[in-house]
Amino acid sequence: MQDIFPAFIGGVSLDAFLAFILTFVAFLFLGNLAYLLIRRALDGRVSRGTAKWMAAILQYGIIVGGIYASARHFLAFDPKAFAASLGIFGIALAFSSRQIIQNAIAGILITINRPVQLEEWVIVSGRPETGPGKVQDISFTTTTLKGLDGGLILTPNSSIITSKVINYSRAGLQEISIPLSVPVTTDLGRVEEIALAAARDHPRILPHVGPAEHLAVQSLFDLPYIGRLSSDFPRSGLAIFEPKMQVTSIKEEWVRLAVRVWIREIPERDRIVSEYLDTVVEHLKAEDLLDEKKWGDAGPEAVGLEKGAATG
Repeated sequence: MQDIFPAFIGGVSLDAFLAFILTFVAFLFLGNLAYLLIRRALDGRVSRGTAKWMAAILQYGIIVGGIYASARHFLAFDPKAFAASLGIFGIALAFSSRQIIQNAIAGILITINRPVQLEEWVIVSGRPETGPGKVQDISFTTTTLKGLDGGLILTPNSSIITSKVINYSRAGLQEISIPLSVPVTTDLGRVEEIALAAARDHPRILPHVGPAEHLAVQSLFDLPYIGRLSSDFPRSGLAIFEPKMQVTSIKEEWVRLAVRVWIREIPERDRIVSEYLDTVVEHLKAEDLLDEKKWGDAGPEAVGLEKGAATG
């Protein structure tokens, strides 16, 4: 019996085309399976980033190689004829997918230059509202960050290459500004003493930390970029991380202050700020430096003691 569809597409029979589709799906499955097996075999033996990229290279190699072999066998695929036939269609396709191509090339550059790595805390494109994010995954076109609030931030790889990236993990430190407001009649000298003393007594605020943390921070000065940072200050060593308080503005009956401190545990930033503010408010109230009658209907929020209001 004569075949009903002797030439399904471009002279390729239907059964050959279906065989190519089934083979295509099979190689996708094999590629993903190889990725999982390599990750399982290498995780714990090499770094997570190395295991991921080795598995990804094998995965893409199996998929691309399998598709090429299947196309040549079932579809009589000729690479030279295919390249010659692209013409205007190929140019239009490349133009329409330029974002994908840019992100794919950026993914390769990230692999080579490694401006960010897995498990590092970074900020991409300035300061997003979610704050610092931990690098969870770097795929072919997208980098996934996990913010302090648990949300996942999907960032195109091209943003990592073309935008400003702040890498806190490699610096090992973060300076945060904690807002504080007090009545204009308050003794600012005493407020500064209380604010700085609370910072110095906090076990997670530099430079007054435990011996183990002290050693970890001191070792950062062996890194070239931290060494250059410290050379710009008149004081050397951990003394450059002493807390400071500044007056930022005076508005109506309130003086707005900013206490600037350095921390190393970036994921615990909000908790550290909350603990610090609790201590400061307790001491200010104990000495009647916060007159609650002046709060009126605005409540204590007007004093600028909101938890988590710190900025990096």
